[in-house]
Formats: sequence, C-alpha cells, structure tokens
Amino acid sequence: MKKTSGNIETMTKKCGFVSIIGNTNAGKSTLLNYLIGEKVSIVSPKIQTTRQEIRGIVEYGQSQLIFVDTPGFCPSKTALERVLLSNFRRAYKNSDVTLVLIDCTKKNWEKDIDFVSHEKKLNRPFAVALNKVDLLKDKKKLLTIADKLRTYHFIDEIFFISAIKGTGIEPLRQYLADVVPESPWLYFEDHDKTDQSLSSRLSEITRETIFEYLDQELPYSIYIRTDKLTVTDKRIKVMHSIVVMRDTQKAIVLGHKGSTIRAIRLATISKMRKIFNKNIELKLFVIVRDKWTERKEHLIDAGLI
Repeated sequence: MKKTSGNIETMTKKCGFVSIIGNTNAGKSTLLNYLIGEKVSIVSPKIQTTRQEIRGIVEYGQSQLIFVDTPGFCPSKTALERVLLSNFRRAYKNSDVTLVLIDCTKKNWEKDIDFVSHEKKLNRPFAVALNKVDLLKDKKKLLTIADKLRTYHFIDEIFFISAIKGTGIEPLRQYLADVVPESPWLYFEDHDKTDQSLSSRLSEITRETIFEYLDQELPYSIYIRTDKLTVTDKRIKVMHSIVVMRDTQKAIVLGHKGSTIRAIRLATISKMRKIFNKNIELKLFVIVRDKWTERKEHLIDAGLI
C-alpha cells in the first residue's frame, strides 16, 4: 500500500500481458471474449480460426490485464503453419503470465502440456485452466487430470472453468490480477476493449460468418482483404474481398446464383450492427489467388506477418 499526502490510501497499480495458449478448439477465443465482456475474437468450431495475436484489455481492481489470444498449436509444414507457429511463439515469449487452456473432454490432453514443455521455459507465472467442465460427465476425470498436471514443476495453479458459461472464471481472473507485475497502466481508463484496428475486426467478422455458412465445404485457405472502409458517426461502409485459392472454392462461396454470398453478407451485417451499433453497408467480392498461403506478399496482405 502507498499513502498520499492526504492520507488517502491507494493500491499500487499493476499491468501485464496474459497469453492464452492451447490446442485448437480449446475455447481460447470464447474465454477471451468472456473475460473482456465483448466479442473481440471470432469463434468457430473449426481448427486454426485464430491466426494472429488478438488483444483484449480490461481492468480488475488496480490491475490492467491485456489478454492475448493466440493461434492454436499446429505443425510447421506449410508457410501458413510456420507463420501461425511464429505468431504463437511471439505471444508466448513476450507475455508476463502464461495461461494454458485445456479441453478436459479430450482424451489426448497431455499432448497440450507436452507441447508447451518443449518450448523455452520462462520465469513467469504459469497457470492451467481445464475448460468445458460443464460437458464432462465423469467429474472424477478432473481430479485425475489435476493430479497429473501437478507433476509438471512449471505449473503454478490449476483452475476448473467453463468459458462459455462463466463457471470458475472469477477465481481465475483474481489470480491473474494478483500475479501481473507492478506497472503503470499501458492504456487509459476510457480505452477500447481491444487494440485491433476497425478494419481487422470487420474482416474477422466476415471470415467468421463464412466459416459458419460453409462448414466443411471450404478449407482454411481463405482470407479477407479490406478494399475500402469509410466510417462516420452513424455508418460504416466497408468493401471486402474474399480471397480463395481455386475457382471451385469461389463457386462454393458464391453459391447457386449468388445465394450463399448473399446470405453471408446479410448475416455479417447483422453481427456488425450488434457489435458497433452503427448502420452497416457491406459489399463482398470473391477473388482467386493461387497458392496464396505459400506467398509472402499475400501473408502480409492477410495481416499474418
């Protein structure tokens, strides 16, 4: 505690980056959105939805927590996968606190910890949250997993949560607020919930909607390019190009007589209106860029590097 000259006690401020890491579909984006209280990271049951660092900022008591959602663990066979792995490692190494999220309903959960254990050990608080406890029928499995996790010397705390329902989040949030380092806040109190650009947030919303509508029909070889963006007090006008790798993929996105892309457009507009509380004008186009995942200029264009 520190005292002012007027004998009014003020707590020492804290501030730190918390990297949320884990396997694909562990619920990292869902947890981030719950902690922030606003949708700042897109959510999809498909693998590798998050491709880059997504930051969300929130205060808890005297602590300012800057959460970083990261790409899920992945191999490094293709250029895109190597970029995703690089983005993950950068967030992991540059954070003040590491939070590993594990889907406790999965059988091969130990591989998640093994993946982290092969990364460079860093001297910082390290916690594990077992997610989706609401879906686990055999609750004894939680104790079995926790006992195994306690054999890893670098794990400081273990939490049992449901990111989608908010179960167990309060103890986790308090822990994170306690362990971030003493530091002035990096963002003013009237900050936005995320430091993502508006252009990036809009393109991510479009990408999320495409995943929802196309299910397994379209592989992950798409990205959204913002061609035009105009913002006023009441209106957002945006033009997006949906970049795919083949003509057959373009046909899937367009649908019969343009039916699919029209549905995607209307659903995306509805989401944007709810998040930004503005009138939305959205135009969508589909273009083909052969093997864009292997070309640096397109990875840059996609905002991945």
